[in-house]
Amino acid sequence: MKLIRHLDFTKEHTLDPDTFTIAVGDKWPNKELQSYTDKEKNIFFTEEGLNLRATYENGKFESARIHTKGKFFFKYGRIDITAKLPKGRGTWPALWMMSNDGRYGHWPRSGEIDIMEHVGNELDKLYLCVHTESYNHTKDSEYFNKIHVPGVSDSFNTYSLLWTEDKIEYLLNGETVVQYQKGEDGKDTSPKGWPFDHPFFLIMNLAVGGMLGGKVDEEDFPQTFTVKDIKVYQ
Repeated sequence: MKLIRHLDFTKEHTLDPDTFTIAVGDKWPNKELQSYTDKEKNIFFTEEGLNLRATYENGKFESARIHTKGKFFFKYGRIDITAKLPKGRGTWPALWMMSNDGRYGHWPRSGEIDIMEHVGNELDKLYLCVHTESYNHTKDSEYFNKIHVPGVSDSFNTYSLLWTEDKIEYLLNGETVVQYQKGEDGKDTSPKGWPFDHPFFLIMNLAVGGMLGGKVDEEDFPQTFTVKDIKVYQ
């Protein structure tokens, strides 16, 4: 495969508006507590990379969420994201992908690919899942794996996804840890069961609380999710 995009955030000082959109708002579907903002305290660059920071001030959680919908998206290939996770109780950092054109309809019909999710209430555990109309968490039937990685929040790690027509494979620091095969265990191979046949865009965010983030300890904040770089191959 050939490298088609490399975003080295250690060399950046501003977010490229031709690639990313900063999401702003209060209402999100998983009952999180944060408001997403474009404030410099919540999204900024350092020598380590792009920082998405969750803060708690005056009784309010604020954080950051960015995405590439309509600006950068791809079908099949490999994406490597090097990042360092926060540890605070109630943090919920995520790297994930959604359909760029909503080809089969609203969530979950057009699919969701979660490259990595982690919650501060379950340190050292990574969630690696995909969601479809037939298989998703509302039905307790999604393609689901949770792996234990000691010290995963202590340093930078590379979270990778290898996506082909018939398979989605997860790698951690270059080593395969989970894979899902189209039609495995008799699963539906139609778009209801495997809608991953068209371009997806990238989302990166740091949520607080909510359905997966769970109980929050305000004393643990601020917390920072740092993304060093992104490489996309096809």
